[in-house]
Amino acid sequence: MSIFMVLRDEFILFEYFTAMPCIKKNYNKKIFAEAQNLSDQLIGFFLKDKDLKKIHVIRNLKISNLKDSRIKYHHVSENVSHDKIFKLLKINDMILISPESDRINIKLIKKLNKKFNLLNSSYDIHKLFSSKKKTYEILSKKKIPVVKIERKVEKNSNFSFVTKPIYGAGSENVCMIQPTKSDIKNYNNLIIQKYYEGIKGSFSMICKGKNAQVLSCSKQITDIKNKKIFQKGLVVGGLEKYRKDFQKISKEIISKFSGLFGFIGVDVIKIENVWHVLEINTRFTSSLLGIESAYGIEAIKKITNLYLNKKVDKKKITLKKTTKVYFN
Repeated sequence: MSIFMVLRDEFILFEYFTAMPCIKKNYNKKIFAEAQNLSDQLIGFFLKDKDLKKIHVIRNLKISNLKDSRIKYHHVSENVSHDKIFKLLKINDMILISPESDRINIKLIKKLNKKFNLLNSSYDIHKLFSSKKKTYEILSKKKIPVVKIERKVEKNSNFSFVTKPIYGAGSENVCMIQPTKSDIKNYNNLIIQKYYEGIKGSFSMICKGKNAQVLSCSKQITDIKNKKIFQKGLVVGGLEKYRKDFQKISKEIISKFSGLFGFIGVDVIKIENVWHVLEINTRFTSSLLGIESAYGIEAIKKITNLYLNKKVDKKKITLKKTTKVYFN
């Protein structure tokens, strides 16, 4: 279905983790807390827009809810499945937020595209950028600087290396290694990259067609424990001085790929004075949590205006203050 249908006053929000019918005890509580914070923040942003008439939120029955007359909750549980909710919904437009892990987002988009008008990037774009391997291959081909995936690793290399799942979200299962074998094939379903000490950051942008606008320029807060690399949080606005660099990268991306739409997050690292892309996240990311504090209400208006009125507002936004966001 086309993403270019008019959406002015009513839509569905389906965030994967908070909409799980059954929340198992062994699931990571931090992931759920971050997912709910992100979902609630986004709902709050849309409630600030006078054009919004109603937002339909699919959510687990046991999760606490924001209260507002313009929010309509559709609760799932062990006895009420997603499919049952989907059949009852008469609203056509939906924003989907789901992780790349285990191809969850790809599977959901393929399924939901049959019934809903998804206000997301296209299925092909998700299929491409959900894979770190495919992302590297296509960005290299299109001459966009990207962190190399190693095909061979020497045993006595002076570099440290990191392994990452080909399909994974955030810093999920990112580990430091010192390879003992030169055959990369031993690392099934993983990619291997050199570990760089350069500045690590991310920028968010809103996209429609060949138009894009950079919103936030953030510095990542990371830590290493037991050879695992964790992203602890972000300093939203922490890399504001590189906005022009990030705007240039964003223009390269949208000029070379069709099908991008909505809020997009791009992770980057500076290597030998050149910004290299680590990954492109075609969904709302955790930088959303600090955008209003860092850049003010004008940044929020840019987001809601795109989804409700399909306009990329190119008015300049300015940093009010850097804002630290720590993940739970």
